[in-house]
Amino acid sequence: MKRFCLALLIALALVDCGGDSGGTGPTPNSIVVNAGNNQVGAAGTALAESLAVIVKDQGGAVLAGINVTFAITEGGGSVSPTSRVTDASGIAKTRRTLGPNAGTQSVNASAGSLTPVQFSAVAQINGAVNIASTTTGPVTDTVGATKAESLTVLVTDQTATPVQGINVAWTSTGGSVSAASVPTSALGLSKVQFTYGTAAIAQTARATVTGLVGSPVTITLTATAGTAVAIVRTAGNGGSAAPSSQVNYTVQSRDSHGNAKGGVTIDWAVATGGGSITPAQDTTAANGNASATRTLGAGLGAQTATATAAALPGAPADTFTTTAVIITTIVVTNNNFSPDAISVPVSTTVTYDWGAGPTSLHNVTFDAVAGAPNNIGNTASGSVQRTFNAAGTFPYRCTNHPGMTGSVTVTP
Repeated sequence: MKRFCLALLIALALVDCGGDSGGTGPTPNSIVVNAGNNQVGAAGTALAESLAVIVKDQGGAVLAGINVTFAITEGGGSVSPTSRVTDASGIAKTRRTLGPNAGTQSVNASAGSLTPVQFSAVAQINGAVNIASTTTGPVTDTVGATKAESLTVLVTDQTATPVQGINVAWTSTGGSVSAASVPTSALGLSKVQFTYGTAAIAQTARATVTGLVGSPVTITLTATAGTAVAIVRTAGNGGSAAPSSQVNYTVQSRDSHGNAKGGVTIDWAVATGGGSITPAQDTTAANGNASATRTLGAGLGAQTATATAAALPGAPADTFTTTAVIITTIVVTNNNFSPDAISVPVSTTVTYDWGAGPTSLHNVTFDAVAGAPNNIGNTASGSVQRTFNAAGTFPYRCTNHPGMTGSVTVTP
């Protein structure tokens, strides 16, 4: 009986003291910020006050010996130590060194399964936190123009108060800015003039204060073409086609910097060779282009047409030349030229056609006869043209395959 009573007393004492692992002694019930929240400091430096939390049990009593972990959640930098046990007052502290950039920076403190609490701080760079564009006025103008209103950025602290004396670096792409660096005024403003470049494209200016929220600030502008002063051939000149067939010509109206400019009237006319061209007049589109279709005359040889911009200074004009030729085709396949002998007039263009291929490699090698066109190297697909501009007979062969021969007889 005595032994039983003694065992019972020991068991009750253990329960009362929470002494074994199965006890239900005081457990953490809350973790709250005790000190160090909402501080403001210079980026990259330690905050003046430690970050501190206090841990309590369900009865509101402070708890010593509770491990608290501190973790950075925003802004970079460091905390030291990253974990600490609460002292007799239930408090655990760490020191916070801010990250290198301006803006809000955060740390979470956690204990066991309790919901973490957050510390926030604001990092400044020379007292500044934010940079933003306050540019006004149009951001589209002709090439070479200077924007009437300055490009402007505003630098402020965390309370939106302007900050003076912050050096803002300015750069540009496409155009140019009036200064590479401009400190902010008493109103927190940094301003530069922008001059559009010579290309009719999107152009940018960039204002940078490294580390500030919003940096770099990019301002996009658009340069448009200036007044048209010239026209340029862009397609259709210098080709060849069969007599009486159609070819297309295109010109582009441009400003003094070579930018396409629409709205220019173009007059089209046949110059030599007969045939026709339509339309007789049209206007360049927004991309600066105007096109016409030329129907060649019935004769052979060079035929010309003109495009004229009569309303531009000096009435600039371009001449298009197309050579009218008889075009015939010789098929190159199965170690044969088909047909292997043809007779054509001077200025005929012969197309040697390998088809879609691939086939065996064949070449067209002409005998050393005066007036023969250039040889055609080894080819397995596609087509190659040769124009015969001299009278005579021009034998040729494929050097890869003996017996694969042909000839073109050209009559005056």
